[in-house]
Amino acid sequence: MLKEFIKEYKSSFDISFDDGFKGEFDKFYRLVTEPKFHPSANLFERLNFLNSLNYEPPIIAVVGQFSSGKSSFLNALLGLNLLPTGVVPVTAKPTYIKYAPNLMLKALYNDGREEYHAIEELGAFVDQRMSLKDVKCLYIYAPNELLKQVSFIDTPGLNSRSDADTNETKRILNRAGALIWISLIDNAARASELAELKLIPKSLKQNAICLLNQKDKLNSQEIANVLAHAKLTYDEYFDDVFAVSSKIQIAGDKNSGFDSVFSFITKLTKTKQDFIKNECEIILNSSIEQNDKFISILCELGGIFDKFGVDFETKFNQLKKDYETKFKLLFEEIKQNAKLIATEINSGLVVQNSAYYKPKKQMFGKDSFEKVEYEKVVLKSDDVLSRLIYNDEKMAKSFKKLRRELGAFEESIKNDLNASFEELKDRVLGFKAKYESLRKSNELLSDALFADIRKFSSEVYALFLNEFERTLFAKSALLGLFFEKISIKIATNYQNAIKLSVSFIEEKINKAASDYESDPLAFGLYYPRIEEINERVLTMLSYYEFENDFVGQRPFIIKFIEALQGDFLAIKDKNLAYVNALKSKYEQNKLELRKEN
Repeated sequence: MLKEFIKEYKSSFDISFDDGFKGEFDKFYRLVTEPKFHPSANLFERLNFLNSLNYEPPIIAVVGQFSSGKSSFLNALLGLNLLPTGVVPVTAKPTYIKYAPNLMLKALYNDGREEYHAIEELGAFVDQRMSLKDVKCLYIYAPNELLKQVSFIDTPGLNSRSDADTNETKRILNRAGALIWISLIDNAARASELAELKLIPKSLKQNAICLLNQKDKLNSQEIANVLAHAKLTYDEYFDDVFAVSSKIQIAGDKNSGFDSVFSFITKLTKTKQDFIKNECEIILNSSIEQNDKFISILCELGGIFDKFGVDFETKFNQLKKDYETKFKLLFEEIKQNAKLIATEINSGLVVQNSAYYKPKKQMFGKDSFEKVEYEKVVLKSDDVLSRLIYNDEKMAKSFKKLRRELGAFEESIKNDLNASFEELKDRVLGFKAKYESLRKSNELLSDALFADIRKFSSEVYALFLNEFERTLFAKSALLGLFFEKISIKIATNYQNAIKLSVSFIEEKINKAASDYESDPLAFGLYYPRIEEINERVLTMLSYYEFENDFVGQRPFIIKFIEALQGDFLAIKDKNLAYVNALKSKYEQNKLELRKEN
C-alpha cells in the first residue's frame, strides 16, 4: 500500500519531462493548465490538438463560400472521388479526412456515439440534398500518401444556409493549423466574401493561402489580372494567392496550379514545430494579457478610491476653514442677541425712592422706629418681559432666524458629505456597470476567472461602499444631535433664558436691598452693570457651554470633519489593501507565466 502511495505521489507531484521538443511542450502544457489558472475547456481542447500534432500530421481547414468547389478541390488534390459534389451546398457536416490503411467512414454523433460505415454511405451524412442524420462530424480514413503528411477538414462554409454550420466553421478556424480558402476565380474579392474573411483568425495568416478555383474558365491575361487584384485585396488575410483548376488536375494536366498547393503542404509539414511554438506563444501571451486585463480592472477600481481619498481630503480641508468661519459667525450672532437682551434688561432698570424703618431707642425705655429713606435700583421685569417676549416680535424673529441658519448650516454640511459619497458611489457603480457583464474576447481564456471578475464587479457596492455608507450615516446622526442640542438650548429656549436672566437680576437687586435694610453698614445696594447682565444672559443661553465647540482651539466641526476624514481614509486604505491583494494574485500568475516566455 505504501509503495502504491509513493508511486501515486510521484506521478502527481514529482514531475519530470523528456528532453527535446515534446518534453518542452509537456512542460508548457502543465504550466498553463495549473488549477490556479482555471484553464477553460477550449484551452484544453486547443492544447490537446497541439499535442496531437506531435504524433499526427497537421490539419488544414478547407473553407469557402458554398459551391466554391471545396469538395471538388479535395477530390482532385487526393486523386480520389471521396466527397459528394453539387451545385448546392453539400458539405453539411465538418468532415475530417485522415490517413488509414483502409478506406472507411466514422460518424461521431452529438450524443457521443461512434459508428463506422462504408465510404459509399457518406452522402447520407453530408449531402444536404439527402436526409441528414444527427451527426456532429465525420471522419474519412483513406490510404493516401498525401494524408501521411497532412489531414484536412472539409467545412460547411461561412455562408452555409444553416447558421449552426456557419458557426461550426468559425469554431474550426480557431482550431485549425492551416487554412486553404477556396474562391471562384470569376467571383473573387466580392464584398460578401470580404465580410466573411474578417472572421478568419489573424494568427492563421502565415499558414493560410487562397486558391482561385476554376481558372480554366479564363485566359492567361484574365487570370493574371484577377490574381493581381486578389493579391492586393487579400493581402491582409492570406500569405499568398494562387489560381487553380480542379478540373484540369483531375484530367492530369500539370497546368492545374496544384503544384503551389503541394509546395504549401510540404512547407507546412516542415514547419509543424514552428506552428506549435507559435500557437503556444499565442496561448501564453493570451494568458499573460488576461492577467494584465484583470490587473488593469483592479487598478481602475483602486484609482477610484485613490482619487476619492485625494478629492475628499482636499475638499474638506478647505471646507473645514469655511465651516469654522461659519461657526464663529453663528456664535457671534448668539452673542449679539445676548447683547440685545442685556440692553433691554438694562433699560428696565430705574432708580426709585424707598424707605425702611429701624428701631430707635427712646428715653424711659420706650421703643420707637425711625424711617430711613434711600434710593435703590428696581428692575421693571414685567415691562422688560413684555418688550422681549410678549409684545415684541423682534427677538422672536431674531432667534427664528438663528434656528433657520443652524438648520441650513447642518443641511449644508450633510449635503457636502453626501455629495462626496455620491461621487464615489457613481464612480464605483460605473465600474460595476462596466465589468459585471464582462465577457472574454478569446475562447482560450479562463471562463472561471472572468466569472470571478463579473461576480466581484457585481458585488462592489457591498464590498466597498456599505462601510462608507454606514459610517456616513452614523456621523450624520452625530452631527444632527449636536445641532439639535444647540437649537434646543439656545434658539428654542431663548424665552426661558430671558425669564431666568430677568429673575436672577431682579432677585439679586431685591436681596441686596433686603440685606442693606437689615444692616446698611455691612451690606451695600446692588447696581447691575450692563456687562454683568450680558454675562448672565450668555450663561442662561448656554453660550459658555458651547464656547469650546464653536470658538475653542479645536471646535466641534473641526473635530467632526477630521474624525470623518480619518474614518473614510481608513476605509479607503482597507479597500485598497483588498484590491491590491487581488492584484498581487494576478501579478504572481503573470510572473510565473513570464518565466516560461
